[in-house]
Amino acid sequence: MKILVWNTRGLGSTQAFHVLRSFQQADHPNIVFLMETKADKNLMESIHTRLGFNGKLVVECEGSCGGLCMYWTNLVDVNLFSFSRYHVDVKVLSHSGFTWRFTGFYGHPEVSQRHHAWTLLRRLHSRSDLPWLCAGDFNEILEDSEKQGGIRRPRI
Repeated sequence: MKILVWNTRGLGSTQAFHVLRSFQQADHPNIVFLMETKADKNLMESIHTRLGFNGKLVVECEGSCGGLCMYWTNLVDVNLFSFSRYHVDVKVLSHSGFTWRFTGFYGHPEVSQRHHAWTLLRRLHSRSDLPWLCAGDFNEILEDSEKQGGIRRPRI
């Protein structure tokens, strides 16, 4: 089972599409989760078709911000648990018979709103006992040495 998780920072350019296609051709992921697509549903459906994935779920961006998308191949069955502007939570059944849960996650970009993201993750965690993979961009750092540029985060 291969999963590609990518913060695209926009999929509107030809270059971004070519990078995504090269990832797909090199690694043949069964599931692709894209964050910060900054793209409308029509573009994400077009990319789905051009890449040849069987399934898709698109959470449209708001204006030119955000946007989530999940594509998958016919080697997995995907059933939606829930989604929002910041997550996609699904049950995955591989053709080997193994059932597990995948949550693609995008943390709130504003520091003052991140507590909502952690509350969401705690709620999602309590909803299922399936083996769980949660991956994405949490927009969070563990220590200041991870941060490049901008102002330093206050210690809480």
